[in-house]
This record gives sequence, C-alpha cells and structure tokens, in this order.
Amino acid sequence: MVSNTYLAQPKLPPSLHIPSSSATVTVKVIDSTTSLFLDPPLFWKPEIKGLQGLNVPIYCFLISHGERHVLFDLGVRRDWDQYAPKTVDLIRRTTRCHTDKNVSEILDAHAEQRAAAGDDSAVRSTDVEAVVWSHHHFDHIGDPSTFPPETDLIVGPGVRRLCWPAYPTDPDALVLDADAAGRAVREVDFARDPLRIGRFAAWDYFGDGSFYLLDAPGHAVGHLAALARVTAGAPGQDGDTFVFMGADACHHPGVLRPSEYLPLPSHVPPFAADRYLHGCPGEVLQRLQSSDSPVQPFLTVSSVLFPDYEAAQDTVRKIMELDASENIFIILAHDESIKDQINLFPEPINNWKAMGLSSRTRWLFCKDFAKALE
Repeated sequence: MVSNTYLAQPKLPPSLHIPSSSATVTVKVIDSTTSLFLDPPLFWKPEIKGLQGLNVPIYCFLISHGERHVLFDLGVRRDWDQYAPKTVDLIRRTTRCHTDKNVSEILDAHAEQRAAAGDDSAVRSTDVEAVVWSHHHFDHIGDPSTFPPETDLIVGPGVRRLCWPAYPTDPDALVLDADAAGRAVREVDFARDPLRIGRFAAWDYFGDGSFYLLDAPGHAVGHLAALARVTAGAPGQDGDTFVFMGADACHHPGVLRPSEYLPLPSHVPPFAADRYLHGCPGEVLQRLQSSDSPVQPFLTVSSVLFPDYEAAQDTVRKIMELDASENIFIILAHDESIKDQINLFPEPINNWKAMGLSSRTRWLFCKDFAKALE
C-alpha cells in the first residue's frame, strides 16, 4: 500500500473567490495530432540528468455552451512550412514537429462520420463562433484561414499591435496577414469589467460564469489561460468543478509541483505501466530538487523563452493556488504525462473528478525523471 502522507504539512491555499453560477460548458480536449520536441534549456531549469528532451502533444480545446462553440488554441498547422518565413526558420532551428491534421479537419472529419451514422449534432468548423489564441507562437495559432470569416479571432492584450500588419506586409513578422484577413480580431480588455479568479484578472466570455479567459503573462505578450466550469454542484454536494487550460504558462508539470499546497508525497503513487517509479519513495525524488525541499517544485521556467521572467514566475504561483483545489483539473498545453489517462475528443472531460483523474495523474510527470534515478 502506497502512503498518502506528505514529506511536509500542506499549506491551506487561499480562497479563489470564483463567482457562483449554475451555468456550465462542455469541454473536449483535442489532441491536435502534433508531435513537438521540447529542448529543456529553452523551457525550464535546472538541468536534470537523463531528461534530454521530450516529444510532447499540443492540446487544443473545444468549449461548447449550448449551440455556441469556441476553440481555445489551434496547435500547429499541418503545412507548417507555409507559416511566415521567420517562423519556419525558427521551427527548423529549434525543434522538430509533425502535424497530421488541422483542428478544423479534425472537427469536420468527426462531423462527417457522425452524419453518416445519422447524427448531425457534431460540431463542424463552420459552427465555431470564435478561435482564441492563447498567444501568437506557432504551436498555438494553427491556420485560422481554415475557418470561415464569420469566426472571430480573440487575442490577449497587446497582440493586435504586436502581430499586425503581418507577413507579407511585414517581412519580419511571425504570423500571417491571412490569419486575420476578413475576420474580426477582438482583443481582451481585462480592465473594462474588472473581475478576479483567484489572483488572475479574468473576463467572463459568455457572461454567465461558465467560461473565463485569464490574464497569464510572462511567456508572451498577451498570453491567456482559461477556466471552464464543467459541473455545477447542488447545495450540500461537493461543489462545482472546473478545467483550467494553462497553455504555455509553463511547459512541464514539474514547474508547478511539488508546492507548499501540494508537497511531495512520502511515496509517489503507482504509475500505470511504469516500472521505474512504482511506489518510489519521495525522499529519492527529493534528491533531484536543487532546493532539497519537499515543497519546492522540481523545475522553474527558463528566462530564454519567458522574457518577462518575474511575471512568468508570478503566473506559475497563481496556477499553484488553483492546482491545490480538488475541484480544478489543470491541463498544460504540452503535458505528455496525462495523454493516455484523460478523455480526448470527441469525448468530453467534464466528468474528470468522478473518474479520479486529478489524484491519478498528479505525479505522473515524475516518470520523466526515471533515468536520473537509475
């Protein structure tokens, strides 16, 4: 039996003050069919022996509110060599990636399959009212031109001025003129209707407390995260449950955990089909931490790709406060450790708590450190 005790006493997290609401959305996590290589020094520190790099997925999200549908991120476009030349050069110099399908194609292929079976209720690309870019980096912007001009593009503060005019009008631009051509580009103004979710500035997208966009700076200008209410608990029950979409606020769960709210367990829980860390004593993993502390995360963000380093660290601390809630499931855009554990599109992830996903997946990322423990 694996102990559920911790190497330090967990600190009680601050109240998040999420406004009450009975409104919910359906969230479907889309595996965008991309394999992306992460070179550790670009994304996190310190170096951990044996962790030479990771091939990771890119999660995008379909958020449905009745007949209204929004996409949070689009992954990498299938023909990534058609990005702006400066972006294509960046990809070739720094990473490896391959994409099988655009997100629009994933939606439409599923809809066609369901229609052939007599079900016309599936969401098509033409049904999406808005695409949210969490930020303007190539592995999140996809190809907005595969959606009709009626589909709005929503971006964070400062992104319109930063990105447009784009390529080819500006030969040095990272995005394309075509990404915004003929469609409304709406920039979130967090100051217009001040709202807080925990310590995040928030914008209530549907106006009923079901889906919030959050100001999560540090990694890029206008970087956004999101919080979706996926169940509404009746009085006296276990409360509402949420899915947090962290985008690139950090690139590995080891940046978030352990924390003062979620200290390292005395024994790491068993990992499915993982022979390296089954019941691994927390003291062994603790040796990997430069701080040698059960409440300090294994990793911190790297200043290389987090230019506003202080803001990035503060964003991570804000996520740690959400991560401590038993009613919030954290999904980072590139968390490979949870891919085989969660429901993926076309299935919703609304029942994550009933499935016990949080406790089952919380420490799965530790398998990335297996070689360092050999």
